Amino acid sequence: MITDPEAQEILEKELNHKLYIAEMQERLVAVTYYLISDDLYTVEHAIPELIKLINLLEKEQEGITYCIGKLDGISFKHRG
Repeated sequence: MITDPEAQEILEKELNHKLYIAEMQERLVAVTYYLISDDLYTVEHAIPELIKLINLLEKEQEGITYCIGKLDGISFKHRG
């Protein structure tokens, strides 16, 4: 069990991030496989799944932008 609340929060965020990436990979592989192997699966079937994938990517991008935005105003030391 993690006792440090900050470490717990970081772990939860990272696991959530990995879940998003895994979900995106799964959707992309499934759509690609179905388009290649199934004559009945058409572009019209693929489009809704690709839209969902685009939405997931946008959410991920928003999350990254939010995390970067939280760094605004923090002083960083230059290494060199």
